[in-house]
Amino acid sequence: MSRGISLVRMPPRGPSKPEHVDVRALIERGEREMLILKPRAVDDDCPWEFPGGRAERRESPEAALRRIFRALFQAELELLQGQPPFVHNFGDHSVTYRYYICGIRIPNVAAPAGSELRWVRVGQLRDYHFDAPTQQVVDWLLEPE
Repeated sequence: MSRGISLVRMPPRGPSKPEHVDVRALIERGEREMLILKPRAVDDDCPWEFPGGRAERRESPEAALRRIFRALFQAELELLQGQPPFVHNFGDHSVTYRYYICGIRIPNVAAPAGSELRWVRVGQLRDYHFDAPTQQVVDWLLEPE
């Protein structure tokens, strides 16, 4: 006597629940120059990004961004205006992004070891390679005022 296998049909999966919150600083100086970071300067394929990182569980996005900025640049960040969060689905996981327009109290920050920092005019952002969620923010920055 053979035993049959019963398959249970699962409902189709929708977008995955965001796994974590990624916080980023939009830092502008002078004539609309933005601070961008390439985390691995020696890797040509590594995309540029705005400074920031992952918030810890139960940490507010604002506290996370201040903590990350102090750790990376030994500088204090002034949060001026938060932007609405957005979720990016990477297929196998989703991430919630929080961007903040910020100022810094020390205008000349140094790049963390192994990374590269640049002050870039907003119009020149189109000349840099960004990942998909960051490119959404770059496109917003490039929109005419």
